[in-house]
Amino acid sequence: MNVAVLSSAFEGVTLESGAVAPMRDGTKLIADIYHPIGEGSWPVLLMRQPYGRDIASTVVYAHPTWWARQGFIVVIQDVRGRGDSEGSFYAFRHEVEDGADTVAWAAALPGSNGRVGMYGFSYQASTQLLAALGQPPALKALAPHMTAFDLYSGWFYRDNILQLSTTVSWASQMLRKDARRTDSASVKTLDENWGNPGRLSSVMPLVDAAPLTNPDVPTYGIDWIHHSTKDEYWQDLDLLARVSEMGLPMFHLSGWYDFYLRGSVDGFRTMSAPPPPSPPRHPVAAHPVGENTWAEPNLGPAAAAGIDTAMAAWFHHWLDGDTPSRSSPLPPVRYFTLGSNQWGESSAWPPPNSSDQSWYFRSSTRANSRYGDGALSTEGAAGPEDLFTYDPEVPVMAPGGNRAGQVAFGPHDLAPQQEDNNLLVDTSAPLTDSLKIVGDPTCVLHVRSSATATHFVVRLSRVSPGGVATFLCLGATAVTDADSEFGQEISLQWDPIVVQFVPGEALRIDVARSAYPLLIRSPNTATDPAHINAPGEFGRALQVVYHDFARPSRLILPVLNSSYLPAPSGRKRLFHQGKIRPLRQRR
Repeated sequence: MNVAVLSSAFEGVTLESGAVAPMRDGTKLIADIYHPIGEGSWPVLLMRQPYGRDIASTVVYAHPTWWARQGFIVVIQDVRGRGDSEGSFYAFRHEVEDGADTVAWAAALPGSNGRVGMYGFSYQASTQLLAALGQPPALKALAPHMTAFDLYSGWFYRDNILQLSTTVSWASQMLRKDARRTDSASVKTLDENWGNPGRLSSVMPLVDAAPLTNPDVPTYGIDWIHHSTKDEYWQDLDLLARVSEMGLPMFHLSGWYDFYLRGSVDGFRTMSAPPPPSPPRHPVAAHPVGENTWAEPNLGPAAAAGIDTAMAAWFHHWLDGDTPSRSSPLPPVRYFTLGSNQWGESSAWPPPNSSDQSWYFRSSTRANSRYGDGALSTEGAAGPEDLFTYDPEVPVMAPGGNRAGQVAFGPHDLAPQQEDNNLLVDTSAPLTDSLKIVGDPTCVLHVRSSATATHFVVRLSRVSPGGVATFLCLGATAVTDADSEFGQEISLQWDPIVVQFVPGEALRIDVARSAYPLLIRSPNTATDPAHINAPGEFGRALQVVYHDFARPSRLILPVLNSSYLPAPSGRKRLFHQGKIRPLRQRR
């Protein structure tokens, strides 16, 4: 799109299309500049992105003309090797130097007050954090939304398991632009992938998947898959370990069910934890706004968070003068509560007035499916163990299912999946009091497997009196030495969540072996899943989850204002094969 042709429609704003910013190595990067009309010295808002600067992330934010009318010079730049900018693109690689150089250039634009803020989500958020590592003096504030500070554990892998569908589809999307830019032979295949972006989720072996491995496209897509452990490749991309190099106020935002929610919240918490001393951070945790056609009903008018207006006030606070002259316009933390559909505020995340509450697994060895006898109780664990079979050729699908290799994450009804006998399902009795979960739930499992290496996946859902099991959050982990004689304790960290349960609703947890194609399937062998050549190389595994007194598998919930009490101390009596017997401590 030639935005210059349309510039006459931008009332109150002037547009300079195709502005050239020279980098330190001579590469020229191209930007569009939206300037308020009138006299003044204006702060600069900068977005650097790889998708074509005319898009300007308007899928999430107001158009740059709106921001210009709020009193900002707005710069939208094509990163190196994308759009009209020179050079070759390799994701994340050049963003420290190019970001710092662009900030210095933007600060010197005519009409600028010399102070620059950056905004954007996903990759555009990563460009902000990486630019901050370059410590350009003019950069004063960031708004990194829906991103991950640690790209290994927050973006591409979840507890050492490849986030399959998002990784391969995004790699294919980005390589398509690279191929068209150079008119390479891979254009046809990558264009076909555009119409079928989930195709690569089922290709084996994934490490040899064309076109990610084609010699005429950049290697970043296949590099993410080859580097399946947190090795040296990922060290410079672990910004959690480098937050002391930033020291800028940040407006954090993510959404429930966002793929990078945990990575974003981890960044806020790491930056908020002393030391080092730094200006205050101001996060906002927001639910994605829009019509919802899943298990959860429409979230109501309160879900419209007014992010653009809040950001404009926040950026003016940090960018209008050398020292902010008034208190921040935002509370330290805002969060949207699922269930009550209301906003809450806190001085920190998680809220300091929350406390952990344990809900224990109980059954008489028949917790298979929601029709079994699996239960959750605050009164302690009961029963010796439950078993299920993990066959990777028949995987448990991710919440939202498998949509041609893609994942539709969100508040889906898990009840149909929970009819599967190869899931363990534990459900509490209907609650008699309200229960509010605020923070990061954890699941502690005592497990053993017939496989030397395997995966465990756990999901939390809210069960309505009518039986709908609304998915809330998920945890997963890869387990090695799973066939140890005495088993092992594993802890699975879920994404953050805020949800209000009301009387009559119930908690439910299910233990699965996969969440395909969100996560790559374990072959139940020591082989890296991306190296499996064919489904015939998969092995079946018998999975064991213990929940006796000595090995109390449990759900740990951060709760507010709960009348439920922890399990009483003392001797427990456990169910076993329909009979009650005292537990003997395992030596």
